[in-house]
Amino acid sequence: MGDQRNVILLTVDSLRLDYCGYADDSSGSMPTLERLADEGLAFENAIATGPATHESATTFMTGAHAVERSGSTEFTKAQMRTHIQSHLRSQRTIAEQLSAAGYETGGFTANPWTSSHFGFDAGFDHFEDFMDEDLSSGLIEGGKPDDSIRYALVQALNWWQGQDMFMSWETYYDEMTSWLESADEPYFMWSFLVDPHLPYIPGDEYRSRSRVMTYLANMWMYAGRPDWFDEQFRAALLDAYEDTVRHTDAFLSQLLDDLDEMDEEPLIVIHADHGELFGEHGRYGHGGYPHEDLAQVPLVVANGPTDTVTEPFSLRRLPELVSTLAAGGDYESLTDPWVVTRNRNPTTCVRGANWKYARTHTGDERLRALPEEEPLENEELRAIGRQLVDDWEEAKSERERIVEAVDDLPIADKV
Repeated sequence: MGDQRNVILLTVDSLRLDYCGYADDSSGSMPTLERLADEGLAFENAIATGPATHESATTFMTGAHAVERSGSTEFTKAQMRTHIQSHLRSQRTIAEQLSAAGYETGGFTANPWTSSHFGFDAGFDHFEDFMDEDLSSGLIEGGKPDDSIRYALVQALNWWQGQDMFMSWETYYDEMTSWLESADEPYFMWSFLVDPHLPYIPGDEYRSRSRVMTYLANMWMYAGRPDWFDEQFRAALLDAYEDTVRHTDAFLSQLLDDLDEMDEEPLIVIHADHGELFGEHGRYGHGGYPHEDLAQVPLVVANGPTDTVTEPFSLRRLPELVSTLAAGGDYESLTDPWVVTRNRNPTTCVRGANWKYARTHTGDERLRALPEEEPLENEELRAIGRQLVDDWEEAKSERERIVEAVDDLPIADKV
């Protein structure tokens, strides 16, 4: 096992590519990530397989698009849970693959969609999803309210959103580093950070606006963005998001410092599960139609090869990338001339290096020139996109027919 590299995989929720420095941002929000990209392997055209966590994580953890079962296509939370659980049970995750290769594995996720409830703990020797704790404690030092107003607002936004997404990386950082110090080599650690996820409430050390303005801007967004003070609130919301991004970069800086003290130089893979919208296409947040701001994501590898990759790379191939680089293999064969992004409406997109064809469940077509997503009139390219979607949908339907046949076997109920 001496040739196998130690690996740390870091997933960041809702992190836009244009805030990551190495792409086209000049704000300096993530200087640590920018340095790692300059010194390491930077993907400029990494594409998420879906515009939300439940559509993306199931694929980047398994290397396979989720197969639909009967009754799983309607977008309800109950059916989504069953859909994710079925997919995770039927596929080998990154952790299971590396565990079989002799790795000790540890997972730390603050995102409920990637909890053990859905099966994301498969293959991990140690797994923490903090689902038995108050996930709002990430904003509260020591897990206790630092003031009653702040605590009440956090809980109100928590209820408003319908899920817990408030756990700052500091809350479980010591658990991660303790595990790293005790893990046998080779090791694989996965951490899912949610700091940039909405609502955008950075820690006090990173907050550039007053608490009141930060909270009001988030409430304005949740209230449907009424016309009053829209310019002021949108500006404050963007500042709050950028503050959470800087907060996330501080995690990278702290982790690198601590790894140096441990005399560790693992392969570090950093990526987002999807991006975020701030008024583009009339929307905020994520999910829905897979616009470029949601589909194109950062992907950087530190302590490995040095290169800039401009060809499309699907996060579906993230398990291959991790295992290939861990073994010292060639990553160049993992890019594709086109990749697929799909939501559960469903809308299926095929995306090349500078174009994107999309077809909705009603048959509506869009052909766009990238990066600006401007309408593109090219009938030859439209026909190619249409054929690629037809082929992908037919292959998906065939996988579904196989799954249905297996589910109908008498032995299936006994497995």
